[in-house]
Amino acid sequence: MTLEEASVHLADTSVIVTGGANGLGSRYAQHLVDAGARVVIADIDDESAGALAKRLNDQSDAVRCVAVRVDATREDDMPRLVETTLSHFSTVDVLINNAGTYPHTPFEEISYDLWRRVLTLNLDSVFLCSRAVIPQMRAQGHGKIVNVATNLVWSGLPEMAHYIAAKGGVIGLTRALAREVGCHGVTVNAIAPGAIAPPLNMLDDVGFARLEQIVEHQCLQWCGRSTDLVGPLLFLVSSASDYMSGQVLTVDGGLTMH
Repeated sequence: MTLEEASVHLADTSVIVTGGANGLGSRYAQHLVDAGARVVIADIDDESAGALAKRLNDQSDAVRCVAVRVDATREDDMPRLVETTLSHFSTVDVLINNAGTYPHTPFEEISYDLWRRVLTLNLDSVFLCSRAVIPQMRAQGHGKIVNVATNLVWSGLPEMAHYIAAKGGVIGLTRALAREVGCHGVTVNAIAPGAIAPPLNMLDDVGFARLEQIVEHQCLQWCGRSTDLVGPLLFLVSSASDYMSGQVLTVDGGLTMH
């Protein structure tokens, strides 16, 4: 799907992006605004979220982006997330559950506290944010939830047991929730990215070697870039995917096949 095609489907669509202030979340927000969507950047880093919203609005002739300070793991923050979206854009059309963390920790060094923190941010946040928006989506008779999983659920990777367990739960929740809310016109899908190259200044020698090793086993012999996820994401949030629910779209250069 080209950006021009996506803009037809996303014009005036309201989209919440959790963890939208930095990293891949900020890139999703940028491309969604470019495609005509109205975006709520929900992030605990309210300073970065506000700066990004201002920059995106400065590029437009209207307010297309709003920042709201939300801790996606706090139930008490959920009403503010929905209320902010409705007060600015009237509907809650799409939720992208992007907030997460992916530490590398040998299994025997994972404390129970770290285990819980990783599961809370990667899995509990999906539950809380989805539960918050579904009543509004049900009332509207439509809505789309897109959860960010990982291809590592299919292949595993050392030192990421806590992260992979959480994302496995995200996939299970995606499928179970799709069964439950489809009758209300709500779809629930997931995107499972592979290795995405961070900015070069964030890579040490170990990280670079790990990426090279992964790419060797892919069908497509280059490391994924954030732009490689944009097309699949725009597809999942647009009307082009209306007849699709409970699915996991793996985007990893052909590393995993299932």
